[in-house]
Amino acid sequence: MNLKLAFFDVDGTLIWRKSDDGISLKSASFNYALNTVFGQKDISYLTILGKRLYGLTDRSILKMTLLELGFNESDYYENEDRLFMAADDYFERNVKTLKEFQYNPNPGAREFLDLLKKRNVRMGLVTGNIKKHSDWKMKGVGFSGYFTTGAHGDDGETRVDIMSTALARNRDIPVSEICHFGDSPHDILAASKCGIRCVALTKNGGGTHYREELESTGYGLVIDSWKEVDRISKYLD
Repeated sequence: MNLKLAFFDVDGTLIWRKSDDGISLKSASFNYALNTVFGQKDISYLTILGKRLYGLTDRSILKMTLLELGFNESDYYENEDRLFMAADDYFERNVKTLKEFQYNPNPGAREFLDLLKKRNVRMGLVTGNIKKHSDWKMKGVGFSGYFTTGAHGDDGETRVDIMSTALARNRDIPVSEICHFGDSPHDILAASKCGIRCVALTKNGGGTHYREELESTGYGLVIDSWKEVDRISKYLD
């Protein structure tokens, strides 16, 4: 396996959340922020954006929701700091009151991470989640000890921006020995634009998109399970 650095998306790639668990703490904090800063009561960005939110960054989620509500981009950018401060306030006030952690590892994800760690592959998160949220999720599923680098939603608005930041932090490794592991067309297209390889997990393995949607990008390798180590190794070689 010709791999020295592995980037991982978080939601749908490494972890999943039961749909019957109710709204997640992150979603509730974002809805609270939209209510607090823009007076948008009784709304849910999940309902407003639907499947379009898969693969979006946290900044893009808030901006697109406001656009759908009739606001413009300047409204978002002028209030971006206030939105994230309000979301953080809600998160901190409620994180310790959760009765049960809402996320679970995807099948085979831990074993795949263990395999890469055994082979001394450097691993990092490249995710649209802001760092506080991604760290919280990784700690909750026992994955926090694997990742030593990367970039988060704090580092950019688009996935290309975030991935480019992560690459800049790891200039000692050639792009030919780097791969991003994700679960959405956004992951694949960002990897393609940044000149690195990409492996995308389908809905069958816990991801958010069907094989046809991922393959339509025409780039990278699409897998149905983290147990497909032989196919991944062959692709990376």
